[in-house]
Amino acid sequence: MTSMPTVRNLSPLRRAAVSGAGLGAAVGLGAALAYTTPPAVYVPYMASVLIAEAVVVARTVQRRMADTGSASLRELVSPRNRRARQRREKKARRLNAELKLLGDRLKAGFTTDTAERLEAIAGDKSLPAVSRSLAERALADWRERPAPAADLADQHFDVVFVSNFNLGGGTTQSNRNEIEMLRAAGKRVGLIHHPLYQNHSARPINAKILNLVDGEQVRLIEGDRKLSCDLLLMRFPPFASRLRDDLPEIDAARKMLVVNQAPMTYYSLGTGHRPVWDVQTVHRNLRDWIGDHHWRTVGPLVRQALTDCHGSELREVDLSSGHWYPSFDTAAVPRRDESPVPGVARVGRHSRDHVSKWPELAADLRSAYPDREDVAVRVLGGVEIPRRILGRLPRNWSSTAFDSVDVGEFLQHLDFYVYFVNSALLEAFGRAPVEAMAAGVPTVLPPRFRPVFGDGALYAEPAEVAGVLDDLRGDHDRYLKQRRIGRDTVERLFSHEAHRSRFRSLGIDLDGPQ
Repeated sequence: MTSMPTVRNLSPLRRAAVSGAGLGAAVGLGAALAYTTPPAVYVPYMASVLIAEAVVVARTVQRRMADTGSASLRELVSPRNRRARQRREKKARRLNAELKLLGDRLKAGFTTDTAERLEAIAGDKSLPAVSRSLAERALADWRERPAPAADLADQHFDVVFVSNFNLGGGTTQSNRNEIEMLRAAGKRVGLIHHPLYQNHSARPINAKILNLVDGEQVRLIEGDRKLSCDLLLMRFPPFASRLRDDLPEIDAARKMLVVNQAPMTYYSLGTGHRPVWDVQTVHRNLRDWIGDHHWRTVGPLVRQALTDCHGSELREVDLSSGHWYPSFDTAAVPRRDESPVPGVARVGRHSRDHVSKWPELAADLRSAYPDREDVAVRVLGGVEIPRRILGRLPRNWSSTAFDSVDVGEFLQHLDFYVYFVNSALLEAFGRAPVEAMAAGVPTVLPPRFRPVFGDGALYAEPAEVAGVLDDLRGDHDRYLKQRRIGRDTVERLFSHEAHRSRFRSLGIDLDGPQ
């Protein structure tokens, strides 16, 4: 006859289950006694249950130590060992992040030090096998990459652009406008994509640029090769902080760097000097690659920052006295011709939602964008930063996400354009206000923008904005006059015709297809 199994004969797992079930039943009985018997009965009972539970836990721990070894259990419960394990895991995460960055840099053309570091990781037996394997795979992919497509017979371009084409915002829009102008004039254009070494090196080329590449008139130039051009136009200085190792050899009649960003984001002791790129490093790297060249700033604000704050670094730089303003196709900009309707004034602005793009003080923010029943504030680009500064958004504000609405369409529904940013920010140019003026929206700016736009805009401190808006609303003739002056300023300085003149000064005639 088969004997009935006892608790002692059960496996450790089943013994734990039986013990747990028994204790659970005992606790349940104690709860029932608590409701039906006096404390003198149920308190001693519950004490015995707790003692039994402690015995079960102790025996379970003892069996666990016997089954798995006391060292592994100490590993689980020791704070020192737990911290050591956490440090190992953190180190592994950092190594994996570095491997991702190195792989991206290798694909982007930063090969020399990147390949050396990957080889060192792949050969380090003290590192995890999976990390060494990832390093080996990145190196293998790079060595097995296909060769660049064969060149066309004609290696000469009218203009070759070198820029970081994976950006959004003003840099990409300026590149796009100029490429379209050159293509419309029948020019042959080459594009050399140069991402940043520091970050986002593997981010793809912006579709606004990539859609212009047709392989014939507009070509993407890849790989180490030789070519020639009439004008080498480089834009966005940070790209040259660390140059790719596979750049082509270029014979250019004229070579220009468009300085469309100041070396620092902020120029204020209170905010802190935020370096973005170094004048001497960029100049040295470009000179070593393409030889002598000259610089042109995107406008007077950047030039002033260079001369006032970086004068000693400019000794070897050929800095032009003229500016290479961004261009705008003013003929394609929808224009607002209606006058403000009586009642609520629609005040708007558009920009990315970044701390640098908004006044840093709540008082200035409230003044520049008045919280009044007769004012409706409309924002294209997001409002999380002003929400954070103000605590909550005023009821007269509304917002639309960045790039979710065409800028021209957005501007058509405004009566006034008010653009105030962080007081310490050096705004390189101010593309957003130009778009507003081109659309026929009277524009109010901080006084520091006067050297750029002159009479094209109105200028005020934050506390003066409400008064400026009220004066303009109450004077119909002045409103129409300011609209006209704004448009004329854009045509004179920033239109395609103005930009054709700048290209002509560098030997590129855009008067018509050839």
